[in-house]
Amino acid sequence: MSKFREHLSLTLPPGHLSLPVEQSKFSPASTIDPSPRYSASMWNPLHQLSPKDIEAGSPQSSSSLRDRFTKLFFDARTLHNAAPGQARDSRLSQWPPLNVEKRRCTCHHDPHREAKMKRRKRRSRCLLILLIIILLFLIGNVIYLNVRVLSLMNTSSSLSTNPTTQELSADALQCISQYTLNAPSSPSSYPCSTCLPALQGVPSSFTSNAANAQDAQTISNAVQFCGLRAVYETADSQGQATLGNGSWSQTINFCTWTGVACDNSGRVSSLALTYPGVPATLPNEIGALSDLQTLTVVGGNTVPAGSLPDSFVNLTAMTTLHLESTAITALPDTLFSSPGLTNISTLALLRNSKMGISLPSSITKLTGLHSLLVNSQALSPSPLSTIVDSSMLVASLQTLDLTSTSLTGTIPTSITSFKNLTQLLLGSNNLTGTVPTMPSTLKELQLGGNSALTGAFACSSNTLQTCSFAGTNVSVAGCGVCQNATTSS
Repeated sequence: MSKFREHLSLTLPPGHLSLPVEQSKFSPASTIDPSPRYSASMWNPLHQLSPKDIEAGSPQSSSSLRDRFTKLFFDARTLHNAAPGQARDSRLSQWPPLNVEKRRCTCHHDPHREAKMKRRKRRSRCLLILLIIILLFLIGNVIYLNVRVLSLMNTSSSLSTNPTTQELSADALQCISQYTLNAPSSPSSYPCSTCLPALQGVPSSFTSNAANAQDAQTISNAVQFCGLRAVYETADSQGQATLGNGSWSQTINFCTWTGVACDNSGRVSSLALTYPGVPATLPNEIGALSDLQTLTVVGGNTVPAGSLPDSFVNLTAMTTLHLESTAITALPDTLFSSPGLTNISTLALLRNSKMGISLPSSITKLTGLHSLLVNSQALSPSPLSTIVDSSMLVASLQTLDLTSTSLTGTIPTSITSFKNLTQLLLGSNNLTGTVPTMPSTLKELQLGGNSALTGAFACSSNTLQTCSFAGTNVSVAGCGVCQNATTSS
């Protein structure tokens, strides 16, 4: 039983059974006429309501003044809309059926519109993903730069407390910072014009200190980078395109550039430039490659041109110099004397039409020259006598190749004094006279093309393996390797 029973019960006054029972007038199934209490007389504004509440059985509380005026205006408006002399029927008409039916979509299927909507959604998703990637990249870049800056600040802080860092100038410190932070992302923007001399001016007492090993390596890398980048910048458009395809100036990791080789310490040890990837002239900055051991330049007959830069004498570690088909002018006479290229062991000068007719006199002072090759460029007067008279070259020279250099005169008899000579190539020249006795160490002899050579040649050693006298008037006796190559008069 509900505990609210007493609140739901009805108390009817005595005689309630005499009141008629009514059904709801709002029900469509109701057929009972409304009670006289809801007759037309109730629309009379002067009609008084029953003082009794049928349900409560208690007198109805008097209405407020506002409710009375509201009812008065409502009744007046209702009576005004009714026909004259006709009382308004208080019965409400039966509600018509709603006739609610389930309706289906009558729109037509449009595949083009659907495809367009799909493309638009796909485009929106792609743009959103791209935006997210860009934001992540920017955030990562900011974090990376912050870490690098903090690392550099820590390094700078440690440098400031290190007495040895006082030897660095403000420009040198700034150049180290720029090479560490900016150059990796933009190699071409690094200010080599100001940083190269600043870093080259760092005293050796700083770079040789083990406590400064990291900064010393950065200085070395920046100096070498600038030296190589100058080669790229000096080249013409075709040369830059060729070098650019080999990563030149595209990254600061110069050891990966085409033609560049480095040792285990990250220092450039070999540089090979081949046309069209050659500079118009050899730049002065090439002297910054102080550890360069081998330089090979094969030009296009007109480039590289000009003279060697003054800084070329700084390449004191060089052991091999190969210049071919260039327009480089005469080599400095003191190039191979101290403090220049005194460690040269191989010197090859081939088809350099602008180099002049003489060799630097300092060649005779080289103590470790093993190979001297000069081809297809005129030499006058003949350097044979000068070479043979050099005690240093007599002791060290193993290969002497002066083919097609327009040599004149006779072959010096003192050539037999060479102690280690294994190859003597003097073909296609204008030599005269007879062929002297050759060194006992000789393995290859090429004298063909000297039509004025005469006399007889007798092998004095069993070491000779290759011999050519074609185009000469020399007769060969007792030298089997030269028989097939001999043209006798």
